[in-house]
Amino acid sequence: MDSSERRRDLRAHASPPLHIVRIGSVEKVEVLNVSYRGLFVRMDEPPQLNELLKVRVELPGKKVINAHVVSVRIVPDAQGRAGVGVRFFALVGEEKRAWESYITSLVSPRRAAA
Repeated sequence: MDSSERRRDLRAHASPPLHIVRIGSVEKVEVLNVSYRGLFVRMDEPPQLNELLKVRVELPGKKVINAHVVSVRIVPDAQGRAGVGVRFFALVGEEKRAWESYITSLVSPRRAAA
C-alpha cells in the first residue's frame, strides 16, 4: 500500500498564496496540494518535525485565514529544498468553515467524476 492509499483525506492540486509568519519575518511558500486537514508545501528552509508554525492563507474572494499548523512530514528534494506536510492545529470557527468550503469546492468535481 503506497502513501496515497493510506491518506485519510482527498488531496487537491491547488496553490493558494500561503505565508509563514515568524517573529520579524514573513516567508511566502509554494503550496503543492491541499486537503481538509492540511497542506503540502515546498520550502527552502523547512521547520523541524512537529514544529508549530503560524500561517496566512489567501483564499479566493479575498478571504484570508490566519491559522497554526504543525509540520508532520518533511521530504528533502534534489534541489536542496523540502516538501513539508503540515496539519492544521485547532482550526475552528469561521476560518475552519472557510477552509472546508474551499476544499469542498476543489474535491467535489473529482468525486462526481469518480
